[in-house]
Amino acid sequence: MKVVYTAPNRAHHYRYAHALKRAGCLQAFVSGFPRISPQAKAPELNGMLHHSDLLQTLYVASLKAQLPEGISRYLGYLSKIEQDLSCKKYLKGADVFLFYNGSGLETARMAKRNGVITVVEAVNSHVENQERILEEEHKSLGIAWKPFPKKEKLRRLKEYNEADFILLPSDFVKRSFLVKGFPESKLLKVPYGFNTCTNRSNHTPGNRESFTVLFVGSISVRKGVRYLIEAFHKISHPGKKLVLVGPNANDGALKGLTITHDIVFTGVLKGKDLEKIYQSADVFCLPSIEEGLALVVGEALSYGLPSIATTNTGADDIINNDEQGFIVPIRDSIAISQKLQALIDDNDLYERIRFNAYKKSKDLNGWEETGNNLVRTLSKLVSDDEVF
Repeated sequence: MKVVYTAPNRAHHYRYAHALKRAGCLQAFVSGFPRISPQAKAPELNGMLHHSDLLQTLYVASLKAQLPEGISRYLGYLSKIEQDLSCKKYLKGADVFLFYNGSGLETARMAKRNGVITVVEAVNSHVENQERILEEEHKSLGIAWKPFPKKEKLRRLKEYNEADFILLPSDFVKRSFLVKGFPESKLLKVPYGFNTCTNRSNHTPGNRESFTVLFVGSISVRKGVRYLIEAFHKISHPGKKLVLVGPNANDGALKGLTITHDIVFTGVLKGKDLEKIYQSADVFCLPSIEEGLALVVGEALSYGLPSIATTNTGADDIINNDEQGFIVPIRDSIAISQKLQALIDDNDLYERIRFNAYKKSKDLNGWEETGNNLVRTLSKLVSDDEVF
């Protein structure tokens, strides 16, 4: 089996390319991740990494320069077309074309004409589901709503429909496609892997003197941070603290909220600084209203932190409700506060869930197993295609 793979950023995509290379399956990896970044280097791919990143680099630069949003959006749209067109030259002899949603329409059409299996990768829920949720949220907060660019949305929809298969990371994303009428046979679920903690905390969570709630992610409308802050105000504990780690998107997510002294914004943290924050926390909470599969829930689990996450984070692929944490509805600060208060008031409950979290973290698939799962999934498509 030979695979041509393209994606616009680094994220888990380099890991997927490495897995395909290790298995002897990678024919070409076309990346839009700016080559000027030190993280773009991947000598282990031995010439199979091809950069198609001019417009993506300009897109990233436009964001940093805070150019008008319309310019950045259009550059982002064009950058995916640049990657798409670049893939055509590597397609000869391939069995599978795997492409990030928005980055492969024309090459996929060429691939299908030549008998190549096409797989579109959807890292988030169906684009119309995303748009509906985000529009509802912005309108409920009185924040101006800007729909997804029409041309890019149309490309994504065409890719969903025209690709042979859709690669998904979680049951949440899968459900969003089933609701839209896609047959389950077209949907391939390969959950992401997780980096597990090797340096356990010396902190003893659950002591009665303090209670620290941790959030890691962008301070944005999509992440639902306001519902966590509202929930935090409702809970009762003399030593409570809410720590919010991540960049502020400045998109109105905190509009109208009261920020008290026990709510701490740290900005972006990495490495040892982030590790210390995880180690000092008592519970992790992710109130997102939409994301494909939240890797931070796996991270929190590896530190033995009970997690509270919404149904729209993919967390039900990681934790079981009332075992390693709790799954709650989106936009429900009361549900979040009730779970937090239960963990404060019932030490036996807290210790049971904390123990289960530590135990479950040992069973999480690492990235190597995820890569193997990806290779097996794609290989089966090729073998089944040969049979029929």
